[in-house]
Amino acid sequence: MDTTQEKILLAALALFFEQGFKKTAMDEVAQRAGVTRITVYRYFPTKEDLVRAALHRSERVFQDALAAEDVDPMVLLNRIGQEMAALPTGELVTRLDELKRVYPDLYEDFQAVRVASLQGLFERLCALAEQTGVLRPGVNWDVAQAIYWELLVQLFENPRLRELGLSNVEIYRAVSDILLYGLFKGD
Repeated sequence: MDTTQEKILLAALALFFEQGFKKTAMDEVAQRAGVTRITVYRYFPTKEDLVRAALHRSERVFQDALAAEDVDPMVLLNRIGQEMAALPTGELVTRLDELKRVYPDLYEDFQAVRVASLQGLFERLCALAEQTGVLRPGVNWDVAQAIYWELLVQLFENPRLRELGLSNVEIYRAVSDILLYGLFKGD
């Protein structure tokens, strides 16, 4: 992806999270990205095309992690955290509700990509943990997977964490440490 397209997608994501999909105009995206309106339309002929591409850009963090050749779960988790820090943040839950109303087909597509990416990532992290010998025996994997899903889907939009003023990387590293090492010291 070229840098102009990336600037447009990040500008669009920021505006979508700040003011919503419906209220964001292509002109505003162009202005935020520092390009002309014609440039935005050259890459994304319709607003729906831009919304689709911006949503897929946000999920690319997890898809890239799936494709990475790292064999250390912590390195992979850190990479995800760093890439997430480069993305705009906002009221994701509210915006997904709006997306479901305004662009129901895009919502379904986004959810399918998200589910596949996160499921694949969970399986990859478990396999890496097993290969490197850090996987604890006796873990209830159904519960572990439910916690994983809750963390990745809801955690970064948690109002309490937002009040702390932590970056996504700081939140992600803290959660990774808790998941990998627990809260309490062993004997």
